[in-house]
Amino acid sequence: MLNGLAYCRMLYEGDQPVDFIYLSVNDAFGAQTGLRNVEGRRVSEVVPGIREADPELFAIYGRVARGGPPETFETYVEALQMWFEISVYSPKSEHFVAVFDVITERKLAELALRSSEEQFATVFQASPVGIVISKRDTGEIVDANPSFLDIFGYWKEEVIGRNSTELHMFADPEERGRMTAILAKDGCLKHYEGAFLKKNGERGVFLVSIRPIEIGGQAFFLSLLSDYTERRAAEDRLRQAATVFDSTMEGIVVTDASARITAVNAAFCRITGFEEAEVIGRNANVSRSARHDASFFRGMWDALKQTGSWQGELWNRRKNGELYPARMHINAVKDQGGNTLHYVGVFSDITSIRRYEERLEFLANHDPLTDLPNRLLLSDRIDQGIARACRTGTQLAVLFIDLDHFKTINDSRGHAVGDQLLIDVTQRLRGRVRGEDTLARFGGDEFVLVLDPVLDSEAAARIALDLLAQLAAPFPLSGGSELYVGASIGISIYPDDARTAADLIRDADAAMYQAKEQGRNRFCFYTADMNTRAIAQLELEVALRRAVERNEFVLYFQPKADLRTGRVYGAEALIRWQPEGRDLVPPADFISQAERSGLIIQIGNWVIDAACRQIKLWRDAGFRDLRLAVNVSARQFHASDLAKVVTQALARHAVPASSLELELTESALMADPEAAVAVLAGLKRIGVQLSLDDFGTGYSSFTYLSRFPIDTLKIDQSFVRDIVTEPRAAMIALSIIDLAHRMHLKVVAEGVETEAQANYLRTRDCDEMQGYYFSPPLPAADFSALIRDGKRLPLRSVSNRPEGRTILFVDDEPDILAALRRLLQREGIRVLTAESGNRALELLATEGVQVIISDQRMPQMTGTEFISRVKELHPDTVRMVLTAYVDLDSVTQAVNGGAIYKFLHKPWNDAQLREQIREAFRYYEHVIRRRCAKPTGPQA
Repeated sequence: MLNGLAYCRMLYEGDQPVDFIYLSVNDAFGAQTGLRNVEGRRVSEVVPGIREADPELFAIYGRVARGGPPETFETYVEALQMWFEISVYSPKSEHFVAVFDVITERKLAELALRSSEEQFATVFQASPVGIVISKRDTGEIVDANPSFLDIFGYWKEEVIGRNSTELHMFADPEERGRMTAILAKDGCLKHYEGAFLKKNGERGVFLVSIRPIEIGGQAFFLSLLSDYTERRAAEDRLRQAATVFDSTMEGIVVTDASARITAVNAAFCRITGFEEAEVIGRNANVSRSARHDASFFRGMWDALKQTGSWQGELWNRRKNGELYPARMHINAVKDQGGNTLHYVGVFSDITSIRRYEERLEFLANHDPLTDLPNRLLLSDRIDQGIARACRTGTQLAVLFIDLDHFKTINDSRGHAVGDQLLIDVTQRLRGRVRGEDTLARFGGDEFVLVLDPVLDSEAAARIALDLLAQLAAPFPLSGGSELYVGASIGISIYPDDARTAADLIRDADAAMYQAKEQGRNRFCFYTADMNTRAIAQLELEVALRRAVERNEFVLYFQPKADLRTGRVYGAEALIRWQPEGRDLVPPADFISQAERSGLIIQIGNWVIDAACRQIKLWRDAGFRDLRLAVNVSARQFHASDLAKVVTQALARHAVPASSLELELTESALMADPEAAVAVLAGLKRIGVQLSLDDFGTGYSSFTYLSRFPIDTLKIDQSFVRDIVTEPRAAMIALSIIDLAHRMHLKVVAEGVETEAQANYLRTRDCDEMQGYYFSPPLPAADFSALIRDGKRLPLRSVSNRPEGRTILFVDDEPDILAALRRLLQREGIRVLTAESGNRALELLATEGVQVIISDQRMPQMTGTEFISRVKELHPDTVRMVLTAYVDLDSVTQAVNGGAIYKFLHKPWNDAQLREQIREAFRYYEHVIRRRCAKPTGPQA
């Protein structure tokens, strides 16, 4: 049987050995001791109380692990009730290898020998250890047990009467002399390790113990021999493995079956930065990076389970957090039953290899002079940009840049100067390129810039102008001289001009030659239309800059009215551009260009100042309660000192901060919410009012909305436009009203254009409105006249009192409507009629109606569709359908959804229909009116 073997790390407290950890054991360890799954665990966990029971054991292990010589000894482990013969040595500091035999049977044999000859005979025959009795004076063998004969391969008759010399048992002739000397000195021989020869000449290593005994008054030697050959070979292999383990350049990590680390080598520590003590007992993923997802590791483990090995490349993390690429080979170590005992991973750090490969790849795809992408990489980048633009519906631009007169410079100054000029040009061009763009050297003095994405042709033109400006400054040469080099640039746009990389480069190249023909140092688009548009946009920017310098802007004012009182309490300031000698330009024609060019900041500052000036004029004229709102662009909000601009304008015109309101959009605030909170807090400290414009169209977080110190929410006109006819728009608008009031904010609806919209908003508790229904934007003088004249928003009273019963008939046939009106002419009921669902919804927004009867089959909107909308928009009504046409599915759905109170058939019986209508009013008065004191708006 193989000897048990355990590779362990000793643990100390000060100089005292207190415990040790099993790093690795062989199969014989578990088979002989009965101990399983010990790797990575402390002996105090595996065999409790062992240190207290046998302190000498720990003392020996501690001495050897600290560099002491190998030792061999016997010990009894009470917890296991076994005797062991143990040889221990240290392969490296604070580690030891214990190789042992279970000698319980031998010890029992020795005890039996001492107790009686009869017991000795029994042990002699049954012992697995070779036993020989020889005469003390001559060495002549008088008896040998079966184990001895089996070990050395002799028959008993061959050894009786002969000594070891005659049997040629010593591999080294001097071995017998050394043993005899020890016997003479010590009187016995304990655990002597020597090389012996078996009968067949095979060399073996044996552990020998000899002691003198007397039998029948005669002197004999009792010799015990254990075959130590396999054990010695195992120890030698272990030493060799330990040497390889610690000296190899590759990192090695050994784990148990559950991937818990039991051993690592020095290379592992050098590569990863972890000390051995930091990883022993921890899971092997201690150095795992986040570069690989769960599916990667599932594939690894699947391979290990199926084939017992895995190899590949992966990214690991060093102790300091640095990532590194590794080439890893993992093998599973299994027992004879196919059960996995360990995993052994061997890996190498391939950072230098990867860098070399990356450099080779870089050189294959880049220009060696400028380090810019070459044609190959340029084409790939354009293909990627085209695919991205196709998915997202965006554009990309290709700018072909050719240096003007470069050949003359190269020929006259030499190639060295030409190369340096190309490097300097590259640096200047790079200074204008965004991170997402690609600047490539196409060849010679030709460069290509890919703008991915690009907003429009105007943006591409702006970049081209900037590039020309970058190249306009002189390039210094050594010796103090300078060079001037311009460029001609051609521009093509995807998808307008071409749809492949080659075609886009071709078109841009053609446009570049057109620029050269037009005089060089300029840019041209591939198409004439693009040239015209881009030039027009640039001319507009120039004109806007001139307008700022000449103060060509004016403010118009759209009144804001209180929906409850009708009183005008203020206005929104809206900018207009008045070029000299030309018509007034609306903001839609120039604001976007001002945003793109950055002029919006200067223009926005002018608006704030002009608004404060106008507030001062109104206050001097006696209009002291008016408040003026000013729109602040996102760029102005984030890119300028807005609080300082506002403070200075208020002080300059001596107006109170409460008279000024700043309107900001959701998108402006949510671009950087934390910064927005700080800016808004600064504005509130000044004392101005803050309004959130276009609310409902953006992506406000309610968390941030509660932190924004705003005073007013404005309902975007996109919801107001359909508030009378579209339940979804109404639901959003009314939800905004409810949210604002719960947050103690005012609500302003913008874009109110009809009486129905205004009345619907007023009855739903919206605070204020602005829009063409009351007034378009007015010049300052006209607005002042409106205030002086006391013009107010017209208010219409709506009543749902029972004594004022009102019914609405909806039918696209005028004759039917006339007949229904005649039917109720003596009932004292106010009758309204509409020939379409949309017209009926407008009436419902302005009139108090309790009962609605609609035809089913109507153009544009069926009766059930109309009734379903009414249920959402005006739930406190009684809704019935009167029709000869039956669409069973839609009617059933409407009835089940609670939209239809009753379904009536054409042609009708006058008396019966009158009674149905009376019943409907009674239902309203006794059920609906009591349930809801006033309209509640859309319901789910």
